[in-house]
Amino acid sequence: MIVGLASEYFPPHAPGGAEWSTDALARALAARGHRPVVVTPNYGAPQLEERDGVRIRRFPFPLKLPPGRRPLRQRAIANPLFALWAGVQLARVARAEGLEVLHAQNKHMLVPGVIARALTRRPLVLTLRDGSLIDPAPMCLHHGDRRPPDCGAGKLWRECSEEYFALYMRGRRAKLVTKLAFLYGWLDACFKQRFLAHVDAVVGVSDGILGIYRRSGLLDRVRRVAAIPTIPPLAPPAPPAAAEEARRRHGLAGRRVALYVGKFSPGKGTADLVAAAALVVEKVPDALFVLVGEGDVALPDAPWLRRLGALPNADVLALYPAADVVVVPSVVPDALSRVILEAMAAGRPVVGTRVGGTPELIIEGGTGLLVERGDPEGLAQARGRMLSDAALRTRLGEAARRHVAAAFSAAASVDRLLALYGEVSAR
Repeated sequence: MIVGLASEYFPPHAPGGAEWSTDALARALAARGHRPVVVTPNYGAPQLEERDGVRIRRFPFPLKLPPGRRPLRQRAIANPLFALWAGVQLARVARAEGLEVLHAQNKHMLVPGVIARALTRRPLVLTLRDGSLIDPAPMCLHHGDRRPPDCGAGKLWRECSEEYFALYMRGRRAKLVTKLAFLYGWLDACFKQRFLAHVDAVVGVSDGILGIYRRSGLLDRVRRVAAIPTIPPLAPPAPPAAAEEARRRHGLAGRRVALYVGKFSPGKGTADLVAAAALVVEKVPDALFVLVGEGDVALPDAPWLRRLGALPNADVLALYPAADVVVVPSVVPDALSRVILEAMAAGRPVVGTRVGGTPELIIEGGTGLLVERGDPEGLAQARGRMLSDAALRTRLGEAARRHVAAAFSAAASVDRLLALYGEVSAR
């Protein structure tokens, strides 16, 4: 098949994991003999590129970015002008390349995809990777697993934007500016939600993320809905020698290590992580909590906590097998956590929260342990149990490795996507 993968960013411009997962999907399709064509704005890379059987078409765009993780300001692509321009360009590429199906990889390509579908009659698939089509910063998902029934501009202005400012923006931006930007993002999400009924299929990367959208009433008019795990750009697990070198380099020898990888933020549960750690060291004195990432959450200056900052992916992969347990205490639902996938692929047991797609990755008592979100005491009990029981860690870690290999293989996801492409193309 000739498949168009539409994405608002694509390497070398990749602010998040979605772009690398799109790249992994394109390579997997090419390896199976199909012809993927990535369609994306041109932020300064070559207009046309071919690599590993993947054709990349970058359409003209006035704003430029340096290679890396830096995104544009929200309003640059969250606006009708971008949607119209990108839709026309996507339709142009669809005709020129003979695309048989369009696959929008993220929310900002939803409306362009619908426009291109109307202009070319090619079927359109959309992937949901997070809750941002409910709201770019869905505060409701800090507390529940759906958009509340009374969601509206008034509630957003009086409650949600106030909480967002208090948790994320205090001291960084004026309150009024924060609230107006929050309102703008919410209105943009509401605008995009109207176009869900015009796609031929919605793919969620987990049943958990689809459940949030279903409970929020946003999938009621969608023709087809399928849960198909994303293809994570997983590198091979680090060899044992790399793990030993990581323990030596970071001074982890003789310590029982709990590892956290990710942004330090309220939504990621960083405060719960720290509060639980303080409880754990009372019973496991040699426990060391290693945090990899960046963020604005204040961390204590304590001997049982080590902050390593942002690290290259190769160094992170070496840290997984160097740790005894990996902790993912998310408050906001992760659709399908790449950290959990990487940790389990490295044979590490994970303690996570019962939100989003995490219970599909962590089988309670089988591949890891699950706790409720926002429960530092429960998190402390689970981590303390894991750190104190080497046999449990070994059993869960080995089962985790097998579970990832069997249930989240790239081949299985590609098979299911190709079947879905065939269904929507035959309509």
